[in-house]
Amino acid sequence: MSGVSSSVGVFSGIDSRSLIDQLLAVEARPKQVYQRRVVALQLQQTAFLDFNSRLDSIKRAARSFRENRVFQAASASSSAESVLTATARAGATAGTYQFIVDRMVSSQQWLSRGFADSNVSGIGASSFTFESEAARLDADVALSDLFGGEGLSRGRIVVTDSGSRSATIDLSRAGSVSEVLDLINNNGTAQVSARIVNDRLVVRDNAGGSLTIADGAGSTTATQLGIAGTAAGSKTGAALTRLSNNTLLSRLNDGNGVFVRQKSTPDDYDFTIDTVVGGQNVAVRVNLGDVYEIAPGATTATKVKSAVTTVGQALERINQALTAAGATTVSASIDPDGQRLRVIDSEGAPITITDFNNSGTAAALGIAGMELTGEIVGSRVLSGIATTLTTSLNGGSGVGGNGALSITARDGTAINLNIAGLETLSQIASAIESASGTVGGQSRLAVTLNEKGTGILVTDRSGGGGNLIITGTPGNDTAQALGISTGGAGVASSTVTGSDLERRYVSRATTLASLNQGRGIGTGQMRITDSSGATALLNLGSDARNIGDVIDKINGLGLKVRAEINSTGDGILVREDAPPGQEGGVKIKIEDVSGTVARSLNLAGESSGFGASNRVNGSFERSVSFLATDTLADIAAKINAAGVGVSAGVVRDGGGSAPFRLSLTATRSGSAGRTIIDTNGFDLGLDALQRGHDARVFFGSTDPARALLLSSSTNTLDDAIANVRIDLRSASDTPVTLTVSRNTAAIETAVEDVVKGFNELMTRVAATTSYDSTTKRAGPLLGDGTTNELRAALYRAVQSAPIGVTGRYQNLAQVGVSVGSGGQLSLDKDALRRALEEDPAAVESLLTARVETTQNQIDLGNGVTVNNPNATRTFSSLGVFAQLEELADRYVDPVRGVLTSKKSTIETQIKSQSDRAAAMDVRLAARRAVLEKQFLRMERAIGQLQSQQGSLSSIAAIKR
Repeated sequence: MSGVSSSVGVFSGIDSRSLIDQLLAVEARPKQVYQRRVVALQLQQTAFLDFNSRLDSIKRAARSFRENRVFQAASASSSAESVLTATARAGATAGTYQFIVDRMVSSQQWLSRGFADSNVSGIGASSFTFESEAARLDADVALSDLFGGEGLSRGRIVVTDSGSRSATIDLSRAGSVSEVLDLINNNGTAQVSARIVNDRLVVRDNAGGSLTIADGAGSTTATQLGIAGTAAGSKTGAALTRLSNNTLLSRLNDGNGVFVRQKSTPDDYDFTIDTVVGGQNVAVRVNLGDVYEIAPGATTATKVKSAVTTVGQALERINQALTAAGATTVSASIDPDGQRLRVIDSEGAPITITDFNNSGTAAALGIAGMELTGEIVGSRVLSGIATTLTTSLNGGSGVGGNGALSITARDGTAINLNIAGLETLSQIASAIESASGTVGGQSRLAVTLNEKGTGILVTDRSGGGGNLIITGTPGNDTAQALGISTGGAGVASSTVTGSDLERRYVSRATTLASLNQGRGIGTGQMRITDSSGATALLNLGSDARNIGDVIDKINGLGLKVRAEINSTGDGILVREDAPPGQEGGVKIKIEDVSGTVARSLNLAGESSGFGASNRVNGSFERSVSFLATDTLADIAAKINAAGVGVSAGVVRDGGGSAPFRLSLTATRSGSAGRTIIDTNGFDLGLDALQRGHDARVFFGSTDPARALLLSSSTNTLDDAIANVRIDLRSASDTPVTLTVSRNTAAIETAVEDVVKGFNELMTRVAATTSYDSTTKRAGPLLGDGTTNELRAALYRAVQSAPIGVTGRYQNLAQVGVSVGSGGQLSLDKDALRRALEEDPAAVESLLTARVETTQNQIDLGNGVTVNNPNATRTFSSLGVFAQLEELADRYVDPVRGVLTSKKSTIETQIKSQSDRAAAMDVRLAARRAVLEKQFLRMERAIGQLQSQQGSLSSIAAIKR
């Protein structure tokens, strides 16, 4: 139950609450002053926050000139956008460029024979193997890599055969040696054939008569190839491959390169050369990697040279190390045959070259070993045309056996030879053919590559009916090492198809970026569990650049595992590393923790067993297994799920009793996606529809012979012109002109942003410092010193000259930016454009010049320095907009900024006024309590008096 509350006294009739409120209102007048002050401060605070935001906008707009490289902004336009388009980024060089889009990129594609159905009947396949075309033994060579990297001058050659048939063959659009051979062999007029023999081009008259080869008009191609002139039967050209100082190390060893370990201290090195200096044995350390030095007074090493990348740079490092050690009689050079390196002591002292910590660097250069006569002539490191070094075969272990081959041709001819010492597969093939003698004007045996290009094909052309027998020495069998041994009984066939010779294409020097058809492996973390159950995490970041780095990181984890290149030379092998009898009972397991680095290295998984089987093989030769009952659709699904770089699908050709076919397409376009498919004996009837070609563009001239040939595994060129992306749309014989020009519109927009930001800020400054004489109302910052100084500083900045700039433009007005009516900046775009046209560099310097000279270090003596966090920034050169940026930063810096300090001051003042008001509230509350008690006592007193008065009145009435 509730009652009615009233502040009116029952006895006195006085409204005490109203009286108290009136009394306290008089006493509370100072509080109102505090509250009005808080409101005024809050208005100032809001205004300064607005200033801070707008100043920050000016700062960002001014800073964008250098962060976004506005003055380097460019635009690109194409004369034929149906052929190519382009996008220019900041820093693109202005100019006019000519392109001829010769062909678009294509993807390798196969189509199988027909099948009766796609999802009912099992086709009986057991497994398919997929491997990069890098496993082929006949790698093509780009014309630009010929003659020690000097390249071939593409042009026209004129070939006249013995029948006086003359053909002008245009080689100006050829990009590789194989394309030169195709163009000559398919010229359609002159009856000639071309092939490569021992790295030389040989052109033969098909009729065996005399042929003449000459340079086409304006060309020197035939002369450079060494085939110009007249010859009987055939014409043999010049050697096409040789080492030079400019040969990239990455080209050596069939593209497996030379591993150079990453360095971080002055004491790191790759191999040693042990020789004699002044009668004393000296071990000369050679570092081909990054060179670090510790400067006088410094405590940390600084990189002063980058790792070598060419043969010439490697030789220079070796010879510098020898000279520095006093071994002036020892020198390294390219051997006269142009295929290997050599290290010679002119005084004949013994030389030993040893890799440091199994780096493999000297071995990859072909010079590791010992020679007592003071002359190490290295092994061959540069392969020839369409062949492979023997050192790259069988996973890099080379061709085993004693070199002896015994062959019996089908006509009974016995052929015996020894191939020991031969260094390329083509040399072996030539030796066998030469030793076989001739039949009908051709060699009795022909040695070529098998259909997949991964092994040898021996063809007997003798016409005999006996067995073809190829054997080696039992227990030391070279025929078996070459994959062509038939055993003593031989084969009743004119061909022997050799097994896969396992060309090595993964080495310690293989870059991670080149793996997975050029997609790389990314970054991430993997977990490795060894045979004892111990685990370790391996982080692979941007510091891991090649396979050697990964191997070294795994071997440095302290686990009972050993990482190395596998025996087939196509991936990393991680095996158990434990002494005999101490093998563990846990299967090695590798798994991704973050990212997909383990999977991308084909290492994700678990070993299949223990002991010798406790290993994980990261081979890039991938196999997909099937059930005998798998249908064509099942086969396609399993291939797609395996991620082998080939996508599969079933197509129906619409006719016949077997209309269903398996379609296979490389997932990566161009030559990078080329794949070898082995159906392991199953007759899939694959027909290659497309080989997969790179896009090809001629750049720099309307004549392909004089243009630079560019290629790409996509229809995009990112590095033809620096900072310009070119997208190819279609092939065309008509030259396309690409114009790259300065993007003045971007500059105008950036200047407008600064002008707009300045004007918006000055408008707010004017509004907050104004006074209306009619309404007598003033802005919250009228008379504020900080605001007045900000306004003055801004005007000084835009009207002053740049600091340390000597160009033709010395103020903004000269480039179209001036202070107009109302103190607003205005931009004359026409004037800005004229200035940019006349002297763009001067405009850039006027606005954005910035050379900092701040001394951030404090010298504590004894070579010890520390950073000075309070160092004042100084500049020897500073443009006008750069000055605006620095001015804005001085005001908005979150730690020491003027407005930051002002904000702190205002917050302190607001708190102080609010605290005073709160204190007064406490005093007023106490005063109200006192007054209420006083009124209550008064009311009680009046009540008592009234009660007494009533009593007296009652007594008086009795007396009457």
